[in-house]
Amino acid sequence: MIYLWAIPIVIAVFLLLTMIVITGQQNVRMIETFGKFRSIRSAGLSFKLPWPIQTASREFSLKQLQLAEDVGVKSIDNAFLNVPIKLQYRVNPELASDAYYKLDKPEEQIRSYIVNQVRATAGGLSFEDLFKSRDTFEGDVAETLCEKMAEFGYIIVNVLVDDPQPSQQLREAFDRVISSQRLREAATNEGEAARIMSVAKAEAEGEALKIKGSAYAEFRKTVAEGNAEALNKFVGETGLTPKDGLTFFNSINEMEAVRDAAQYGGKTVFIAAAAKTESAAAVMGMVAGTESDNASSSRAEDQNGALPD
Repeated sequence: MIYLWAIPIVIAVFLLLTMIVITGQQNVRMIETFGKFRSIRSAGLSFKLPWPIQTASREFSLKQLQLAEDVGVKSIDNAFLNVPIKLQYRVNPELASDAYYKLDKPEEQIRSYIVNQVRATAGGLSFEDLFKSRDTFEGDVAETLCEKMAEFGYIIVNVLVDDPQPSQQLREAFDRVISSQRLREAATNEGEAARIMSVAKAEAEGEALKIKGSAYAEFRKTVAEGNAEALNKFVGETGLTPKDGLTFFNSINEMEAVRDAAQYGGKTVFIAAAAKTESAAAVMGMVAGTESDNASSSRAEDQNGALPD
């Protein structure tokens, strides 16, 4: 008899326990009546009809989740890269039943949307543009996923796109391109520096020539003024004409030239300025040269002594 009373008690306790629904924080449970969705139970303690009339599903998380995916893409200029993407998403509490029942494996389906959208966006961009299009990727993926996943009760919180990662061969080729560009820029800069130095040097030389020309002009001016002053003084004191004075000065210069030439010996030919009009002046230099040769021979004989008969 004791066992017969115990059986209903055990059954009642079992049914009572199946009526209790305890749900953790940031989780929900689906209540089904004979397999049909009935209601959603949020965090805390709640009750339902006993089993098998109603059943409670396992806890379904409302926490924010993150999904990371490296998407292999091909650019419009045939460069292959991996685009790292991180997606942050969560279940909409008001549509938790859609998220629970409509999708069997939500992560796989979200990955499929990400891969398709990223490859479609990358297909119209060049290799260099891929590094500048993080905002484009984020915007396109977020827009597509927000629209698609909202139907299934999911909210896309954020899309994060890191820098594309090229292959090792592509990275080395890109480094060589950058290096050649830097070398070309360096050569251009060096050529520009050499051109500037050449221009500066030419300008300096031109300025120096101007200074020298001014100095020569000033020197000639000073000499001319000195000669004019001397000529005027000579004419005033001697009573000769300016032409006679110039002739006198030329003859003095010619005699000094003959004297200087005779000092070095050898054969020296001197053509006087008056050789155009006076034949005597034309032979003055040759006479001077002959006298210089004779003088040199006489000095040599005096040094060696007279030759015996």
